[in-house]
Amino acid sequence: MLHYLPGCDVRKNHPEAVSRMQAYMENKGIVIDQCCRIKNKFLQDGDTIIHNCTLCQLILNEVYPNNECLSLYEYVLNDRSFPWVDHQGEMITVQDCWRSRNNKPLQLAIRECLKRMHYTIIEMDENYSKTTYCGVWLNNAPAKDCVEIAPKTFARITKNHLRLLSLEEQIKNMEQWVQQYTTKQILVYCNGCEKGIRLGGKQPIHLIELLSEGL
Repeated sequence: MLHYLPGCDVRKNHPEAVSRMQAYMENKGIVIDQCCRIKNKFLQDGDTIIHNCTLCQLILNEVYPNNECLSLYEYVLNDRSFPWVDHQGEMITVQDCWRSRNNKPLQLAIRECLKRMHYTIIEMDENYSKTTYCGVWLNNAPAKDCVEIAPKTFARITKNHLRLLSLEEQIKNMEQWVQQYTTKQILVYCNGCEKGIRLGGKQPIHLIELLSEGL
């Protein structure tokens, strides 16, 4: 069985886009699940989960290691009837996310989605597995419910990658980070990346907003 997990923060930040995507999924007969942070398991053997949140991905990989975890972007690329909107060569910078740095299929799918929409893709020097960026996510303590649901994952992140900073330091870092973008449009697929770019004074666009345009 296929399950679609839109992600709590993605839904909060992009309610209309998520609503349209959920309707699309329901028309495909796909089960809609609301949150990955529940202690009662909702997947059975053989189920596949479709997600569009990099935090969900981390949690799902620990809680459901034997279930296939597929990005929304990979799924829609395999739907011959998906309605792609033509952006006629507009330039867009792809901001890769540290949380998905080892997920090459997801990263490639994101770029293929942009190509289907006829975007001109601008790559950053730090892209794919080289990316170190996740907004300010690694500068704040992880949420308690995330730690409870996926303790091994967050113990590893806390030990090896967490670097707590004050809000003032975070803002300063993000203001410096966004100076490297050379295009008006900045593509994100992560809530942490999105928050960080906004904190730095720029307005990114989440890929779910682009995918939902034709739905």
